[in-house]
Amino acid sequence: MKALKLTITAFSMFAFTIACQSTTSKNGADPAKPKEATLSTSSEPKLSEARPPTFSTNSAADTEPAVKFPFPDFPRISVTATPGDYVLAPSYNWIKDAAEKGVASTTFIWYVQKMASPGKEDSELQFLSERHKVPNAYIISIPPKQTARKGDIVLTWWQTGSGMQRAIVVEDTDPGRPIVRYLDIAFDNPAKSRDGSTTIGKMDERLVPDSFVKLKSWDPGTRVAVQSGANQKVATIISIAGASVLVLESGNKLAVYPKSSCQAAPLTPRVRAGDRVKAPRYGQNFAGATVAGVDERNGRVFVRFDGDKEDKAIAFGDILN
Repeated sequence: MKALKLTITAFSMFAFTIACQSTTSKNGADPAKPKEATLSTSSEPKLSEARPPTFSTNSAADTEPAVKFPFPDFPRISVTATPGDYVLAPSYNWIKDAAEKGVASTTFIWYVQKMASPGKEDSELQFLSERHKVPNAYIISIPPKQTARKGDIVLTWWQTGSGMQRAIVVEDTDPGRPIVRYLDIAFDNPAKSRDGSTTIGKMDERLVPDSFVKLKSWDPGTRVAVQSGANQKVATIISIAGASVLVLESGNKLAVYPKSSCQAAPLTPRVRAGDRVKAPRYGQNFAGATVAGVDERNGRVFVRFDGDKEDKAIAFGDILN
């Protein structure tokens, strides 16, 4: 099962690493020319229907204390999730590795789990077939009974794949089960979805109820630029406690920074063709680029990085004005 998750998540999450940038235009295209008329797919994508994940209902309670959090100076926090709620958290083996071997040698991907028993500093989660106590700083709560409207950006997981995902709502006929386009899968990823024809970067999927939360700036799952010398590093918020921010960086590594060193990227960029912006390049740093066009429906800004000859598709939530 772990091997399957690792294979699937090559397309997913921040590995999430913003290879979510994709090539869309021919060499030599004018980056200042609007491309709105040509950015969408040539045919309507087939709808994928997600199903609820399956968890064991008879796992034994964890009688051991929670493993130590690898950042001792990060303040201890509570969670809002209640028993039975979906949450996002890393696989337990990585949480254990970070406590025993250190974060420098541990990579992380956030998956859907279920809250079993919340606690003040540590909570017990249902990990598919077993339960474990983990520090709350790892846990991203997904409150039940959420609704979303067209154009909203939500946090969820790739529900026919794996791994934490941001997504834009493209259809809201049923606000409790919106249809979304995932933002953290590369727009031009050639892998096929379950229908055998639609590529996963251009796949629309109906979410299951209680499986998403509408995002706002500085929420877990949103992108920030971390000032590091002359560079602005790409990072995803996991938790905020006081003046400290726990983030997932390039290479799926965890780090803690002062909130004052971070700049939140707007969830919905207000840009148009010809604007100068900064966007994630190679998943590591924000770099200068010129907007070539905007795909409002699918949540993509097409940019030409300085010195490049092709445009790249950048997800909403990853653009700095």
